[in-house]
Amino acid sequence: MNDGLFSDLEEIPHEEVLERLKTLEEHLRSLDLEFNDLRNERRSQIDLVKSLREAVSDIEDVNSERRGLLKKFHEIKKVADKERGVRDKVNIAIPPPTSVLEEWMAETHTKLTTIDNDLTAVPTLNRELDTFQRFFELQAAVVLKRTAEEAHGRYIKLVEEMRYITTQLDSARKIKDETTEKTKEENSELDTDKLTRKEIRKMSRRITGIDKKLDAISSERKDERKEINKLRSYLRITSSRGKPIKLSDVKQRASEGGSLNTHELGAILDSGGLSNIDGQRNEDSERSSKRMRGKKKSRRLGVTRGGPRKGNSATRRE
Repeated sequence: MNDGLFSDLEEIPHEEVLERLKTLEEHLRSLDLEFNDLRNERRSQIDLVKSLREAVSDIEDVNSERRGLLKKFHEIKKVADKERGVRDKVNIAIPPPTSVLEEWMAETHTKLTTIDNDLTAVPTLNRELDTFQRFFELQAAVVLKRTAEEAHGRYIKLVEEMRYITTQLDSARKIKDETTEKTKEENSELDTDKLTRKEIRKMSRRITGIDKKLDAISSERKDERKEINKLRSYLRITSSRGKPIKLSDVKQRASEGGSLNTHELGAILDSGGLSNIDGQRNEDSERSSKRMRGKKKSRRLGVTRGGPRKGNSATRRE
């Protein structure tokens, strides 16, 4: 008969069942509080991860753009340095500008192509050879100087491109700083130095850990609610007639054909059904029969009050 829903409670005092119910209810309340706290923490962590992912994505886009700009900047700078090297090398060797060189070359050309009427002013052969040498040197210098000036022009254009790229880099840095500041304002507890994918993975693992705790607490709450409902049902059944009674008394009354209220009938059904009541009746009847047979047998075997047993002869003599 102890295989029903309340079999583990039938032999426990009523006060102990009440105390167990109170303890379980208090523990369930603490589990509810812990569950709600963890759920709120999980919600907060999810919001934080969303903001972090958005910020990191924006920063990565900016960083990708910055990397592209920096790569382009260094490529342009390399060419600009080469052009500047060509310019500086020529300028060191030939300081005067092209316009001055061309004036000098024109003056020299005039001297070579003009014959003075005063024959005494005609230059000597050596002086004339020196003038020719100067003219060709100036001519070569002009060519080199023009090359240097062209290199300088290209260098200036490259510098302008580098300045433009620098402006874009500053703009990208500003966007990154604004994104970081915005994320910090929206999530004051977030360390802006940790706007990385690594931090996202770390927070995701934290959320997974919270999920596992929530699952464990949810399962424990379910079991405790089930036990609490069981204790409440037992107490309601055993207190339905105004005072605490044992469930075995309810079963005894049912086996004897007594009246049962709805709570008591439900308890009987939960404890194994009416078939067990019939079984209990049969068992009770069998035990009663055994007691009766035992009593009859003891009377047959008992010692009579009249003394020792007498045979037929002794009876006839009397």
